[in-house]
Amino acid sequence: MLRQWQTECLERALIQLSSKMPHFLCQATPGAGKMLLAAVLAEALIKRSDIDYVVYLGPTRAVVNDARHTLEKVLNRSLDGQLGSIGVALTYHALSNRLASLKQLCLNAHVLLIWDESHHASAPGGQAQQANQWGLALIALERHVRFTLALSGTPWRTDGSCLPLLRYVEATDLPSNSSDSLSRVSSQKQLIPDYVYTLKEAIQDGVCRYPTIQLVDNHSIGMTRTHPRTGRKEARQYTSIPQLLKHPSVHYATLLHDDAPLQHVLTLGIKRLSTLRQHDPKAGGLVVAASIQHAEEITQRLEDAHQTVCLVTSHDPTAHTQLDTFRDADTAWIVSVGMVTEGVNLPRLRVCCYLSHVRTEQFFRQVLGRIIRRQTRHDEHCYFYALNEPLLRRFARRLTDDLPDELAKVESTGNKNRAVDDGSHFHHADAIAHNSTVTTQAFTPSEKSEARTSDASGLTLSFQAPHHSQTMSTETDVAFSQAFYERLIALRLTD
Repeated sequence: MLRQWQTECLERALIQLSSKMPHFLCQATPGAGKMLLAAVLAEALIKRSDIDYVVYLGPTRAVVNDARHTLEKVLNRSLDGQLGSIGVALTYHALSNRLASLKQLCLNAHVLLIWDESHHASAPGGQAQQANQWGLALIALERHVRFTLALSGTPWRTDGSCLPLLRYVEATDLPSNSSDSLSRVSSQKQLIPDYVYTLKEAIQDGVCRYPTIQLVDNHSIGMTRTHPRTGRKEARQYTSIPQLLKHPSVHYATLLHDDAPLQHVLTLGIKRLSTLRQHDPKAGGLVVAASIQHAEEITQRLEDAHQTVCLVTSHDPTAHTQLDTFRDADTAWIVSVGMVTEGVNLPRLRVCCYLSHVRTEQFFRQVLGRIIRRQTRHDEHCYFYALNEPLLRRFARRLTDDLPDELAKVESTGNKNRAVDDGSHFHHADAIAHNSTVTTQAFTPSEKSEARTSDASGLTLSFQAPHHSQTMSTETDVAFSQAFYERLIALRLTD
């Protein structure tokens, strides 16, 4: 049974797709169910004899396998590219090797091309001759297919380039009634999706969980640095991670390996997941690490805390099998670098510890999308933990930017014991349903103790840096006090 947004999008696509408008972009928030929509659309086009075959393209094997499963279930036909199948599902990387045979198929039959996570292809300035390798292969195939369906929750490129096959308009020539459905790509052009389903709508419809985002910070951070020329030791104290990161000798990637903040983020995740698993024994947590070595260290820390862990990395030939096993198991945590970020369907994930060095808005939203897909009526919450790095904080506060309602606001919620970012509040589910106003988030006693700031006399600050990273410059030592706290990033979902 389709959700309301899927039904609306399906109807619009069936009306719009034609020889004059062969391309359709569905921009729906991660976790909303885009693949099921694509499968049902393909089924409808086959039934009315508009297409004969389906070609699916995705960024990774895990994403492709999930998509193939959904398509085969809905179409009741194989999608393995063999004789008697209804089509084929490939990664973008594999497309170039199959391009000739797929072109031949398109010459003899009508084909629907579904290109998932469409931001992986690009054409700077909309020029096909400047497209990336995946974009070039896509454009070469598109010339021969009957229709294309683009799917993405984040249809933009970090490098600011345009996506091929999609509609863009000059920013100065925007239709007067289109402000609610535009996604800005650059200062010159704006993308016009054919259908938009936002995070706000998904939460209000009960399709997605609403995320509580907490960014870990520290009130008292000491740093000693040996001057490279004079040899003199300089001692400084900082009151926040953003302030510390302004120093040219301190880098965010280094802090991810520092014992104190790393352990604090993991401890928050462990406590939250343990609470959730009391009522939902299969609830899982995701840790996104900075490197394979980092992932291995995190796995060891979780195991030392008596957690069950599945480590999945690209160096492991059994990684995809482990992903499939984790999906139906009751293992508490899965740790990865980049294999569990976009398009991977693990709906039992409800907690994420973001410890990746990647700081792009697209990656941030894709990772968040792994924990927001709802399974039941009773899992409306998910939790996201990261360090209070300025870019990550901005990305969290801008989650409302994909909302069609330009009145969506970012407001401050008061809590003197817990530092709250200048973000507005994600209302409780029942408050959303009744359009009531909620101004504070309830915390458990343990959360309050974690958030409470300590007296100066209670700080354990050592300029000898007992918790500094081994990768830190030998000229700089950083020590975090015990005065950790969490900044709550809360987004307002009502006008």
